[in-house]
Amino acid sequence: MKESIVDIMLNIKKLRFKVDHNVEQQQWISQRIKGVGVYTASDLKFPSGVQLLNPDVYLFEISDSSTEFIAEVRLEKGYGYYTIDFLRNREGKKDEGDINLLLIDNDFKAVEYVKYEVEEVIDDFSGGSKDKLILEIKTISPTISAQEILSFAGEVVSSYAKLFIFDDAYIDESLLVDYYDIVDQNEKMTEEMNIKTIPIDALPLSERTRNALIKNEILYVEDLERKRKSELLSMKGIGRKAVDEIIDSLENMGKSLDG
Repeated sequence: MKESIVDIMLNIKKLRFKVDHNVEQQQWISQRIKGVGVYTASDLKFPSGVQLLNPDVYLFEISDSSTEFIAEVRLEKGYGYYTIDFLRNREGKKDEGDINLLLIDNDFKAVEYVKYEVEEVIDDFSGGSKDKLILEIKTISPTISAQEILSFAGEVVSSYAKLFIFDDAYIDESLLVDYYDIVDQNEKMTEEMNIKTIPIDALPLSERTRNALIKNEILYVEDLERKRKSELLSMKGIGRKAVDEIIDSLENMGKSLDG
């Protein structure tokens, strides 16, 4: 095959589907392709209830008649964007355990972009004015109309509004985001942003000690905070005197070694 596995995965990532409501949330679909030639998404086989929206997407080219493409593709319904980390945690493979399962981050959107413009329209007879809303909706496939997208969005907004009117109003909870999930995500992002932000040069260390840390790939103060005294002593060029100097410098910044 002319493409690498990574290239093929990125091409598959572009695919979008329209799935009937009675189709399972997740399903595995077998694909088997053989023969020299260029293959697009239209060459893939899907069960009833699953409609491929962009069949023209290029997938790969087979240049050897003895080559056969065999894959099990997992298709699922969802909302929003799924990252690799999210999928890995969901699969219980935080350490990238299953080498036979290649996860692809993906976006469930069916819309490329939405543009809007508001125009003031003057009534020639009454002299009053009205606001005219102009929407330009670009979908990923001509099989999905802008009217269909707008209708779906209207249903979602309407279901939210009904919560304030009817006690027994139904709303699709899969569209909701829990407040505490947002808080946890923001805290995680803040924590990640604080990692490795202070270069080792910020510590008042001797040139010899600083160079020894850099040679041992300790480039940030945050790296030092994760090290124990015993770990530093085992590193090349760092002795007890250098460790004492490091501890004093960290204390002056209100920081310390691990443990």
